[in-house]
Amino acid sequence: MVDQKLVSRRKFLKIAGGALGAGILTCGGGALLGLRTPSLVKFPEHSFCEGQGKRILVTYATKCGSTAEIATAITEILCAGGLSAELKRANNVKSVDGYQGIVLGTAIYMGNPLKEGVNFIEKFGSQMADTPLAIFDVCLTMKEATPENQRIALDYLKSISGVISPIKTGAFSGRIDLSTLPPLYRMFAQADNEGILAEGDYRDWKVISTWAEELGVVLASYS
Repeated sequence: MVDQKLVSRRKFLKIAGGALGAGILTCGGGALLGLRTPSLVKFPEHSFCEGQGKRILVTYATKCGSTAEIATAITEILCAGGLSAELKRANNVKSVDGYQGIVLGTAIYMGNPLKEGVNFIEKFGSQMADTPLAIFDVCLTMKEATPENQRIALDYLKSISGVISPIKTGAFSGRIDLSTLPPLYRMFAQADNEGILAEGDYRDWKVISTWAEELGVVLASYS
């Protein structure tokens, strides 16, 4: 007979792996000390190639940094493609006026976009009806980039894409870095002996770059 405790633990780890946004068992945004984002995690904000072309906002919801790094790379690629791209954390966006395209990226927690990303759509969605929107998520469901896993990962975005139809969607794997995990989830990762939460960078930068390049072409020609 199969050990029920083992089955339950394996099921938990698989669920936890699916919840890993940006390469982490996401920090969750809770007030408890064990769930707090480590202070070393950065939330970058930059302007790239300002004034050179269509003004594009790339905004992100991250807890432990990997989604922010992907958003940064996308911003740089859009800039290289002739667009004026600006990178901002979703919580810090005050207005979407003047942007001719918006890209929103979010980590995934328990099968859902981070609240910060959802809040962005709730706050600005009514102002974005005529602005092209692209969205992407980051989760370890995409650690194995099968068609089925991609379908599952994109389904996580329904709470966003159901409000505003995006012109392009993407799903990328993330990174597990113990130093960016909150204490409680660092314990989970260290206790995993099956490799589901093994430390490592699972992001496929070639796939991310191709997605961003294609998006740049779409945004540049969008009218």
